Amino acid sequence: MRDVRLRALAADPDAFGPTLDGERDLAADRWRERVTGAAWFLSHPLGLVGATREDDDAVLSGMWVSPTARGQGVGRLLVGAVDAWAAGQGATRLVARVFDDNAPALGLWAALGFAVDGPVVVSRRDPSRTWRTWVRPVVAATTGS
Repeated sequence: MRDVRLRALAADPDAFGPTLDGERDLAADRWRERVTGAAWFLSHPLGLVGATREDDDAVLSGMWVSPTARGQGVGRLLVGAVDAWAAGQGATRLVARVFDDNAPALGLWAALGFAVDGPVVVSRRDPSRTWRTWVRPVVAATTGS
């Protein structure tokens, strides 16, 4: 997981709040906390997303698809895996927090039925950037898939 996460931060530094420099130097125990504190989904072709439970929500984090795998449905597959996990956890909504200038991600979330929910938030790391929360119902819970 660590290698894929660092690869994601190197390839697309503007897609994430954390930085490559900040995460490259994390101690092994911090990486273990990160891995055990969330559900992680890894795909081939290369993609990664984490998910945690917050009340009735399943919150996606750190989603990334390798540039060579984009446009092949990997993002859709990863969100589907999180959706199935969320249904099993009893979550009712999927939540993603996305930078407003990340057009490919915004397109994916919209295509997957997510909608903006909540105010515009200014990035702490770069005040010239904003992000929003996107939500949709957990589909697997209602379809039984």
